[in-house]
Amino acid sequence: MNQTNPALPNKTILDQTDRIQFLIFDLDGVITSEQKYWNTARLTVWELITQPDYLGLTDYFGLTQPQQVLADGQQTINNDFIYELKRRAINSNWDLTYFVFCLHLAGILQQLQQREPQKWSGLNPKIDLANSEQWQLLRQSLQGLTFDPNESAATIARFWQETTDLKGSAVTDYVRPFYQKHLGISLPETHSDLWNLCYQNFQAWYEGRKGFTLPDDDTVLDVEQIKAILQTLKDADRFTLAIATGRPRNEVIEPLTALGLLSFFDPQRIVTYDEVLAAEDQLNPNSTPIKLGKPHPFVVLKALYVDEDPQLFCTEAFQQQDRVHAVYIGDAASDVVAAQRSGCISVGVLTGFTASRAKSEQVQMFTDLGCDCVIESIQALPQVLGIEPT
Repeated sequence: MNQTNPALPNKTILDQTDRIQFLIFDLDGVITSEQKYWNTARLTVWELITQPDYLGLTDYFGLTQPQQVLADGQQTINNDFIYELKRRAINSNWDLTYFVFCLHLAGILQQLQQREPQKWSGLNPKIDLANSEQWQLLRQSLQGLTFDPNESAATIARFWQETTDLKGSAVTDYVRPFYQKHLGISLPETHSDLWNLCYQNFQAWYEGRKGFTLPDDDTVLDVEQIKAILQTLKDADRFTLAIATGRPRNEVIEPLTALGLLSFFDPQRIVTYDEVLAAEDQLNPNSTPIKLGKPHPFVVLKALYVDEDPQLFCTEAFQQQDRVHAVYIGDAASDVVAAQRSGCISVGVLTGFTASRAKSEQVQMFTDLGCDCVIESIQALPQVLGIEPT
């Protein structure tokens, strides 16, 4: 058994390392930091709840400026919430932003329902807040009232309790029945106008179009360390390095170029959210929508079979083939599940987790999922793969 730290219960993947040809990397939490994405999500949720163009609850978070939101991000999305998302194999940044906003909104609406039944009854039973008239109607109903984030936290805790056995998109999909059950209202489906509003505002914050510039992408290790690791893997002359991520393509190419890391990866095997959307459009013209974001194995299989028809990646027979020639390295449950469903070896790294959780708990999550190997960071990869002495 090869371990970089005796405290990590790694399973060996070295029995047949000479068969491994592909090393496929997730980005966030593995190479790049997730901080910019989480900060963008926090700013988006804060804006939609507190700013006059939206709900206008200026005191809800007790934060009035973007810089305060970043300095005290626990108010909008705390570390325990992030850990729960990772543990539940929830991946898409835009889905997450919509999801967090909807949970905060559920807490606010439940308080309105209990305190002001007359105002509550005046609201349209179908909440579509991308519609300016309905934003105005809801703002009017909330005007002059004070809402307690702690009460909203209780609503959010109830959601987690009711979804204990769910993973992946099943968790985010449960927001709609949760609204129906506890509020008696119909929330629009994901990718509705409300979802698009979250997406558009997220991108505007991320790209600096809100008059506020977020810090650039950082890396989970010193960038020179990462270059040395990737160079060692390339110099072994045995591996093709690929990327399979939920980021949009421009948010992969630009930061990796700026960091001097892009050249280490096969340019044909960089699979992003752009490829996910293109495949979903191809497969979903007139049928029940197929979601190809992680934990679906699409991005991993696409990195391996660049010219294959995406329809094949959705067949169980193809997914279940044994692919010990490929390793997928990720930091979350969605990465482990995607690796398993693609028949690849799964390696979990601890660099993506929040400081609120003990390392032993993080390791336990990976091992409970059946992850093949758990390492501190990608710095351990050369040893795990047998190209450096342990």
